[in-house]
Amino acid sequence: MGVTIIALLLNCAPFLVSYSDATILFGGRIFVPEVRLVSPVTDTVDLTGKDNLDFEWSPHEGDRTKREYYDFRLYKGYQMLESTLILKKRLYKDEDFLSIPSATFETGNVYTWSMRQVYMGTQKSLRSHSSFKVIRKGGQP
Repeated sequence: MGVTIIALLLNCAPFLVSYSDATILFGGRIFVPEVRLVSPVTDTVDLTGKDNLDFEWSPHEGDRTKREYYDFRLYKGYQMLESTLILKKRLYKDEDFLSIPSATFETGNVYTWSMRQVYMGTQKSLRSHSSFKVIRKGGQP
């Protein structure tokens, strides 16, 4: 019985050790955690009088030393398709903020932004995404 428990622990040890580093190996692949979006994550975004819309995400998910870059994408509408893609940007691994001119966004339209982080050029997280409708009080364009 004791030998069985020790053997089980030894088989699980690599997973337990890597889990503490926020990466887990699954068949040679590294698990890359999703990016936690911070802002905007509301149903509507009021751009009244604003020159820019600021996008923010947490840099604390995953292993910063393994992260190569972030992949930011902005789409018009709810669907994340090549045909609705407005902006695609590769961001440095230490960035957690992107500012886009408010003139990019039309009042009354819905936009979806997505982020993923990439480790060592090939290992990618699932996409985190959030959609919002742009409003401007007073009917400004």
